[in-house]
Amino acid sequence: MLTHLEWLEACASRFDVDGAIFALDDFPRTDPEYAAQVKKVAVDLGIVPVALDAPGLLDPERSDDERAAAIALAAAVGAGLLRTTAGPPGDLPPQTFVRMVAAAKAMAKAGKAANVTLAVAPAAGSLVATIADLKHLAKDVDSAWLRYDVPFDDPDREVLGPRERVLVERVPLGAEIDETITARRGWFALEGDGGDDPFTAVASAVRALRAVEARARLALA
Repeated sequence: MLTHLEWLEACASRFDVDGAIFALDDFPRTDPEYAAQVKKVAVDLGIVPVALDAPGLLDPERSDDERAAAIALAAAVGAGLLRTTAGPPGDLPPQTFVRMVAAAKAMAKAGKAANVTLAVAPAAGSLVATIADLKHLAKDVDSAWLRYDVPFDDPDREVLGPRERVLVERVPLGAEIDETITARRGWFALEGDGGDDPFTAVASAVRALRAVEARARLALA
């Protein structure tokens, strides 16, 4: 298992990627000193700190303190995005949805104050399980500080209009890449454990994306 700093060095020296996405669960510490160190190393290596990945923060059962801490950490490492998901529907899904919208509105407001945009992803089994659910949430929250994080090959992405901004597209390692991505302008986030040889799997995925879109912005998650 690589440390954050070793992983950043690998992003810069072994992979042709432009940025990195940090998983909150991987942080050994979240104090300001460590966050500043991560940010400084990323800058020195020429790697963009794209996002902090903190699933489940839109679950209304999560505390306001957890949400505030995640936004603060994203800002501290220099990430412009906070990737998150909804929680489970609960016993009364309509009531949970109302509470989730309230939590998302508060997070978007706090994110604006910290210059951190929420990138919300659909998650199976959650209250926002599909792109249609995500559109519903975004409509109710009605904030430019809540954007979309979707699988790059999700057929439901066709329902998204030009004003519905997709900032992150998740690309599993080993996925087939074709030229349909050429008009997309968000970050492509490579994800997965890579099996027995993760370094080769990542390098192969990067080459495939670069082959069809020289301008693609790639982040390793």
